[in-house]
Amino acid sequence: MAGMVLHMVTGEGWYEGVASLLIGGLLVHIAFALGRSAKDRLVGVAADPVLRREILDFLDGQPEIDAVTELLTMRLGPDSVLLAARVDLMPGVESELLEDVLVRVKRNLARQCPHVDHVFLDVVDADREDRRRARRERKAIERAAEAQAAEDRGDG
Repeated sequence: MAGMVLHMVTGEGWYEGVASLLIGGLLVHIAFALGRSAKDRLVGVAADPVLRREILDFLDGQPEIDAVTELLTMRLGPDSVLLAARVDLMPGVESELLEDVLVRVKRNLARQCPHVDHVFLDVVDADREDRRRARRERKAIERAAEAQAAEDRGDG
């Protein structure tokens, strides 16, 4: 508006041109700021560490699951997360009960984490290396979740 007013008062058209360039610069700045703030909500990005820790804690707490050897997450949209996990079951879980166990785990996970709406559980026979890798991944998720929580609180 200032560019238009100056143009009308002085008769110089370059005021409107400068005002248009300033508006364009402001729009570019806003676009970058919005893109930066929305980068975690983009499709294909892993779920935040706090949610990954919550999922891992839930799966580890199931009586039939002995170990979670791999946990992969991917954002499909703002309120949609895909989960693919490799789990080793406790010894003695009968194959006839396997489907019932997995359906119950998925249903309870959906109640606890409603954004996790696509769940794929792969039952594996974990060896020692799988368990070591799972412990390393667990520690990495814990560190990332703590860093995220501290950032959310404004501690760092």
